This record gives sequence, C-alpha cells and structure tokens, in this order.
Amino acid sequence: MSEHPQPGISFVVITYNDAGRLPRCLVSAALAASASGLDHEILVVDNGSTDHTRPLLEAFGQVLGGRLKTIYLGRNTGTTFSRNRALEASRGRMICVMDSDAEILDLDLRPVLRLLQDFPEVGIVGPAIIMPDGSTYNSVKRLPTLADKLLKLPGILLRRPTINHDWYPGFPFAHTRCVQTAISCCWFLTRDTWQRVGPLDERIFYAPEDVDYCLRAWKAGRAVVFYPHLRVKHHTRHITHKKPFSATSLSHLKGLVYYLHKHGYWLSRRRLVEGTIRPLARVLDLRLARWEAAP
Repeated sequence: MSEHPQPGISFVVITYNDAGRLPRCLVSAALAASASGLDHEILVVDNGSTDHTRPLLEAFGQVLGGRLKTIYLGRNTGTTFSRNRALEASRGRMICVMDSDAEILDLDLRPVLRLLQDFPEVGIVGPAIIMPDGSTYNSVKRLPTLADKLLKLPGILLRRPTINHDWYPGFPFAHTRCVQTAISCCWFLTRDTWQRVGPLDERIFYAPEDVDYCLRAWKAGRAVVFYPHLRVKHHTRHITHKKPFSATSLSHLKGLVYYLHKHGYWLSRRRLVEGTIRPLARVLDLRLARWEAAP
C-alpha cells in the first residue's frame, strides 16, 4: 500500500497580496472536502506577496498539517506560471482551481464530481459565481472577438453600461449545459483533462488564460459545462474596468491580441463554434438534460 495515497481532490489556489480574503477560500475548500468525504490537499502559490500572506499560510499549515502545500515565488508571475507550478505538484484525481478571493458556498461537491465521472467528455465544470451583493455573475461567455471588446470601450471610458455581445442571453441558466467559456475563478476538472489539454499557456501573463484553456479543451474533445447547482462566492475587484489604462488592463489587452492570433480568428467566432464546439455540445446537452432530470 502506498504511504501517501492519491487524494480525492486537489485545490489549486494562487494569491497575491490577498491575505484578507484568502482565509475564506482555504476554510471553504477544507470544509467542502470534509463534507464531501474526500481526502484532499490544498496547494497555494504565493506570487511574491508583501502583505502578511506568509505568516497567515504558516498558521494555516499548523492547522491543516500536510494537507496544505505552499509554493513561494519571489515576484508576481501572473496567473499562468503560478497555477502551472501548483497543477504540476498536485496529485488529486479531481482538481479544483480557485482564486484566492473565491469561497465555496455549497459544500457538497459530490454532484459536480459525479458529473465529471459520468461524462468523460466533460473537461471543465464552472459553478455559479455569486457576487457579494447576491447577484449571479456572468461567469460563462461566448468566445471573445476583437469586435466584442472594441464595442465595450466607450462604456468603460465613459463609465457607462457596456455593450456585451459575448454574453449569453437568458443567463443565469437554470440547468446544466455546455458553454463556450467559463472564468477560472473556480473550475472543476479531472486529472485526465489536465494531462490531455496540458498546462496553461505561460505566454499569457494575466488574461485571457481561462478563455484560451477553455478553447483548447474544446479542441481536445473536452467540453466546458456550466453547473448552476453549486455556488461559489467571488469577493472580486473589477480592476480592468475601474482602471482601463492600468498595467493589468494593458496586460489583458496584450493577452487578448496574442490569444486571437494564436487561434486564428479576430472578428467572428462562427467557424470555431460550428466546427469545434457545436458538434459535441449538441449531443452532450441532450445527455446532460437526461442526467440532471434523473432521480
């Protein structure tokens, strides 16, 4: 028998100067694993924080023992490099990727993990993301185009409502269904998906690394699914909208241009949707509906 059996789930968390919100993330992950009867590990990558993140993690380590594994980086390496280091070190059969400002509200993870087990063609499951005011965030979107982003600029610059052509009409959805992308505030995936799709693209520093990974999952024959019956609170800050010319926002723009060039589309998503996403989604949505309706 192995001295260190494979955990049922690995939680992968990256953080940067977020010691005030990190505890809720870690506590909710540990409680969810316990409530679901899962042996677990929590891997936290600190991106060179200068606040009290390190002593906080040391204190949590005394409570969680060997279940908490920490990786300290000397500087802010963005989202992809840091997540990849934790994903490489993870051992769980299932993986939950979380932002440090995410908090699992519904602690029974067994239904979403059963979904992943029952449907091997499902690569990523995105739960319902709940904002601090109780509203449901538009966490699943269509593949972005350059036109979609340009149409948002006037609203952002004038601090008015933006035109969001990449949003789904009728969201939030009441039922489990395929979606083109889901934000990585919280993802559930199997180790098989991680091995099949590969690491996050480290040429993207901050965003849209999650959009890129979702499209790569679809191209690898793994669907992205929205699961509304698991809620995760996101204590988020809209950095790019508040400061459209900040270094973070400009990094996001650079990442978007790289992403669009990489996947070979700029003004229309139709070719990718019709050729890559819809064939699998059409069949899978019918099966998901029957699975969800089953007693």
